[in-house]
Amino acid sequence: MTMSQAVARHRYLLQVCFIAVASTVCVLVTDAFAFRSPANLAWMIGLPVAVGMIANVGWGRRCFMAMTLLGVSLIVGTLVGVNFTSYG
Repeated sequence: MTMSQAVARHRYLLQVCFIAVASTVCVLVTDAFAFRSPANLAWMIGLPVAVGMIANVGWGRRCFMAMTLLGVSLIVGTLVGVNFTSYG
């Protein structure tokens, strides 16, 4: 299986993993610099919605993946924030 075949076959799982890793990194960086502001909503909400809209074809799939990735971002951010940072 080539790389492009693997990406085509598992593109939804890759999007979920990308958002989970990006959310984890953003929460840890935000905590390390003690930068808590409403601007954090840009990566908490904007990044998953942008990835969901750009990486998918068809409005139904785009909307579904945007909402799914938003949920993944918020759940991962909450779990990482409560368990591994000073938020808890």
